[in-house]
Amino acid sequence: MDDNHDALAHGADQRRATRDHNEMRERVLARVLHLDAFGRMAMERAVRILRAYFVDRRSSAPRRGTLHWLMLVGDHADTGKPVKWGNEPLVFDIWGFVDHEAYKGLERYWGRAQAVLKSELGRAIAVELSVFTIAEAGRFHLTNPWLAKRYDGGIILFDRAMDPPSAERQTIHDRITAGADALDEPQSAAFAQYRRRGFDLARIANKLHASAAEAEMHLSEAFGALLARLGDDAQPQSLRPGLGQHPRHNLDLYHRPGDFDRILAVTFYRRAVDFVGLMVEGHARDRPSLVVREAANASEFALKTLLLRAGCSDEWNRQHIGLDLERELEEAQANGMPPPSPELARLIPPLSRYHRQGRTPDQARAVLAVIPPAEIVETVATLLNAVGRITGYTGLPGERGA
Repeated sequence: MDDNHDALAHGADQRRATRDHNEMRERVLARVLHLDAFGRMAMERAVRILRAYFVDRRSSAPRRGTLHWLMLVGDHADTGKPVKWGNEPLVFDIWGFVDHEAYKGLERYWGRAQAVLKSELGRAIAVELSVFTIAEAGRFHLTNPWLAKRYDGGIILFDRAMDPPSAERQTIHDRITAGADALDEPQSAAFAQYRRRGFDLARIANKLHASAAEAEMHLSEAFGALLARLGDDAQPQSLRPGLGQHPRHNLDLYHRPGDFDRILAVTFYRRAVDFVGLMVEGHARDRPSLVVREAANASEFALKTLLLRAGCSDEWNRQHIGLDLERELEEAQANGMPPPSPELARLIPPLSRYHRQGRTPDQARAVLAVIPPAEIVETVATLLNAVGRITGYTGLPGERGA
């Protein structure tokens, strides 16, 4: 009886290990979709080898070393630049992060892994490996801007906090799985495709028989529902330092932190749609102060939609722009938005002062002295239409009307 029980337990462990192995392979491949098939398979194999061959053989404390994450950095981590293997070898720059200075030595702990990499990847692919401690990563922004830039632009290939869940993390992982299972369609299908393939809107849209903009909207709704169900105690789950309490860093949900900001863009656009609707209602009810208030909100969210799409994170927007509509417009232009119309150029300075400095009745009157309510409505609606054309979001409903 005991033998049968042990055999069943062993079989269950093997099935779980196989499932985790396959899930890890899919996750790595989903994070490097900008590489060609040859490069993607090389990355998946490199991650598997590096994880397997980090072995601590110390006889004294600390006895057990931990590999916390692996990152692809440098030019090949730019997802906007497709990478294809040609006649020259592809050299991938991978950073590993460990929990103690003792485990940084490449020859002592990583030499076997590097030898296996050379053997397994062949001459067409090479890996340059650098190993840091977690504490060093936390100091990059203070001590070395070049390393900080590469770190911020890197792609997470493996994160111990999520790939796959360890025993102590299983409860949170199960909550996320249960939350995903409870999603309604089409949000459930959108999320399932994202988890398998990463932020590939073409695949998600094809699965949903929808446009790319609609697919992005459904994906955004899925994440919104999941975050609401999970609560603050399920985030963040990454062990990387200095990330703060922000859902963009919950790497149990997102393949990489930047995905949160990209998905948030469609949410901001839909909020702008709602604010434009409120602005129109305020004008119809002859409430000029309401027109000014909602125009400021609509302009902020419309412009931040473009910035998120351009790669500016939500945190960067909060820290460097906040409610400054003038700065926001300048940044939007620097990221591809055409020059503003004369009406928008006239409206934004007083509207920005109103938005930043307390939105008092006197500040609202200062805006209305520059441009009348009807023209404010037309100008901000035109701005939103332009954002819709640039992003492809035109026609999506606001969150209130969904």
